[in-house]
Amino acid sequence: MRLFIPLLAALPLFQGCDAGSTGAAGKGSSSIAVLASGEVAVVNPDQGSVSFLDPETLAVRATVDVGGEPHSLLELRSGEVLVATYRGGEIVAIDPKAAAVVARSSPCAGPWGLAASGDGATVVLACEWDGSVVRVDPATLTTTTIASGLRRPRAVAVAPSGDVWVADWVGGMVHDFDAAGVDHASSLVPDDAPSRPALTKMSANLAAAIVPAFGSVFVAHVLENNTGDMSEPVADDYGTIDGTNPKINPIVTAVGGAQPISYAVYDGGSRVYSGPSAMAAFGDHELLVAHVSSGNVAVIDTSSQRAVATYKVGFGPSGIAVDAAHHVAFVDDALDGSVSRIDLSKSTDASAPKYDADVTLVRQLPSPFSPAALAGRRFFFDATDPHVTPAGVVACASCHPGGSDDGLVWLEHTSNISLRRRRTKNLANARTSMAPFHWDAQFSDMSALAAFTMTNLMGGDGLLVDVSNVQAFVDEIVKPAVLLPTDAAAVGRGAALFQSFGCVTCHAGADYTDRLTHAVLVPESLTSDDAFAAADTPGLRGIFANAPYFHDGRAADLDAVLHSAMGNADTLTDDQRADLVAFLRSL
Repeated sequence: MRLFIPLLAALPLFQGCDAGSTGAAGKGSSSIAVLASGEVAVVNPDQGSVSFLDPETLAVRATVDVGGEPHSLLELRSGEVLVATYRGGEIVAIDPKAAAVVARSSPCAGPWGLAASGDGATVVLACEWDGSVVRVDPATLTTTTIASGLRRPRAVAVAPSGDVWVADWVGGMVHDFDAAGVDHASSLVPDDAPSRPALTKMSANLAAAIVPAFGSVFVAHVLENNTGDMSEPVADDYGTIDGTNPKINPIVTAVGGAQPISYAVYDGGSRVYSGPSAMAAFGDHELLVAHVSSGNVAVIDTSSQRAVATYKVGFGPSGIAVDAAHHVAFVDDALDGSVSRIDLSKSTDASAPKYDADVTLVRQLPSPFSPAALAGRRFFFDATDPHVTPAGVVACASCHPGGSDDGLVWLEHTSNISLRRRRTKNLANARTSMAPFHWDAQFSDMSALAAFTMTNLMGGDGLLVDVSNVQAFVDEIVKPAVLLPTDAAAVGRGAALFQSFGCVTCHAGADYTDRLTHAVLVPESLTSDDAFAAADTPGLRGIFANAPYFHDGRAADLDAVLHSAMGNADTLTDDQRADLVAFLRSL
């Protein structure tokens, strides 16, 4: 008998032993999976490996090196485990019995989400950095393109109909590709809803998971009111609550269905959630949603559209897998290297009770990062410290997921900040060597920037909060996106133009910045505070992934940047401009 089978469940939370309609819909990937053997597989992105765990003790049986920062895996019908390595740009097949890699393929840039059809014959992969979705032959790992030009796609699923569903990580769009490859796209932004944040405009963003279940397709994401106009009131900050309307709100949306499920309640009780990161279905109408910045899992009843229980797990939960037959779930607490096992049979009531995980065990894996970098990452992702953010709404990672960016231009308007627009910066271009920081070089170091953000935008008072390790996190862990060039000749011509047209004067050295400010931007402002006299020269590593551009997002793409009369770029021919864009995309 497996030790974690619940023997007493007088009022089980989940009726039935199926994963709703998810069996018919196939399997979606997560960073953790329950294999057909009963064993648990989980990725180790810091170490570039995959571990196989005993489901009863959570002890590690074997660890297999795959490289390249894996974030998702999927069991194939052959019994092999397919792993997507985000930074390595590979999919890697592992034989779990032999604990060995058996095949590799390099299909795209930034592979993240994996999914399979119910019969396992169709496997699909979402690739964030090149914006593509590909079909994978599970036998040979060869790929064919389903779609391209998407906006940083991560979450992917295969519906029972065979349609491929993809949620863009940024931008709030959900794509439904039918058998003919036609995209039936829709937006996750509701026209009107009680869950609508306080201000008049908002974005749906950071779609972490997409799950076909219970006759619908559900997406876990956030709603954010990041923009507005002069008529809107001053908000104290992003982190405190005005009534029941947070500026950043975790949401589960049934595509084409009823109103979005706004399940968080920021009253200090058990329903405080931040950073939806993974989702799984269970029973007839329940969803489990893991939250990377609040260290918990919400149980959402899709019938009553509310959270009915909360499970406290380890730090940074980033994946969840359900063993429906045994009423248990396994959670990958990625940021402390632990796995939590939760008993799903506990009874619930209307007060949404809070439970601790049944078992949480840390894998003893050596970290490639310093203690300072790990401490900086803990601060960066944590929404549970009231001195950083009093209500638990926001963490640094809410706008800079993983240290990158949310793709948004934010309207900043607090009691200490005059109305202005600021594009979220990717911190891969904020290493120590690139100080000072922010669009106007306002901050001499990352600690000063973190302290200002915490007290002016996150609502914290900063008492007893150590921000000194944030720079170590940025220096060691945060890295730029990488896109392999497809036209080496165009890149070479663009590199020569970068020199001859004087771009290198300001974008100098290995970091592509002279660390100076320059008066290069024509004012396009809501108020005089929206523009500034001189802009800090940004670094250009991974710049292809950071649209829209400039502090106010005025340029939609890199070609628009060059059309903005930046330096001498306004004299370029169309062919020269295309070559220069090719070079910039290669950095």
